[in-house]
Amino acid sequence: MKLLLSLVAVLLIMVPACNRTDSNRTRAASEERTPATQDMKQQRDDYVKAMEAKLDEFDQKIKGLEERASALNGAAKEDFKKSIDRLREQRNAVAKQLDDVKRVNVESWTTMKNKVDSAMADLEQSYEQISAKYEPASTGTPKTQPKSGY
Repeated sequence: MKLLLSLVAVLLIMVPACNRTDSNRTRAASEERTPATQDMKQQRDDYVKAMEAKLDEFDQKIKGLEERASALNGAAKEDFKKSIDRLREQRNAVAKQLDDVKRVNVESWTTMKNKVDSAMADLEQSYEQISAKYEPASTGTPKTQPKSGY
């Protein structure tokens, strides 16, 4: 009988303990995370806006290259257009990565930021190379200086 009463007493103590929810602790944790999450979201949004502005600049740069290409003739024109097409594909790949950053969880967007930054740097480098390769002839300066035979 004592054993039965002891078991009932233990069960009466355990049941309320199992059903207990610590809503105050849960609510406090979510309140602490909210400002940090909002800050990260703002940082991501600012980053996305800055990168979209850079992509818009590249659209203008590509238009400038297309205008330069239209002044060329023959194989040079075709090569230049192919280079512009590759540059446009590269720009679209950066835009796709940026779209992925917009959709990813706000706490983990920074892991994708490095990939976008790297892709943007590659795009800038590609533009500089193409622009220098097909530099307008109106500048009057050759791309390479002839070497002296002395």
